[in-house]
Amino acid sequence: MQVVTDLPKAFVRYQQIGGVLDFAILHDAEGDDAEAVAAMALCVPGWRAHMTGALAPRPMAWSAFLGDWCDAATGALVKLGSYTTTDGRLLVDPTLTDLQGLQIVNGGGQIPEVGEGGFAYAFSSPPYGLRAEPDKVQALFAAICEHIRPAGLEYRIVDWSSPRLAEVSEYFKAGLEWWGVFLFTIHIPARRQLTVIFGSTTD
Repeated sequence: MQVVTDLPKAFVRYQQIGGVLDFAILHDAEGDDAEAVAAMALCVPGWRAHMTGALAPRPMAWSAFLGDWCDAATGALVKLGSYTTTDGRLLVDPTLTDLQGLQIVNGGGQIPEVGEGGFAYAFSSPPYGLRAEPDKVQALFAAICEHIRPAGLEYRIVDWSSPRLAEVSEYFKAGLEWWGVFLFTIHIPARRQLTVIFGSTTD
């Protein structure tokens, strides 16, 4: 496997606006679980190879990977919860772009349990928010999704997230406080491409 050192601009821009997920893309990958673990050991800081028994891989479909914070049919990011705007409108589970140009005076939603939530939540809802307009966030999300799972190609997604991830790496300790911990691998057989997505942070 070879780690790609020059990621596309969308990944760089995501970090610039305050995104807290980390991405590593590897080429020449077969994509089985053993190779995925080897890839994670290359990419995740402080990986403890002797503790990988704490991992609990769960293969999943694309819609489950995205989670409830995305409409899988359209790819639109969703902000789960109830929100009241300055003009008195109540918005329930609006898409992120529905909030473009609006000011929210109150509201909120429940954050997922540790080890749950899905990629869309982790991507779009870091503790201090993203420093970009909703349409820009949506465009970055679409571009990154297209790169990690190109349309029309077969894929295999594995969710390795769990409350035990801190046993595997100290990197995941911060997220266990409340925001969450995330660890996914996505393999595209036709391209021999393996993406490792990992995230853990706190306020």
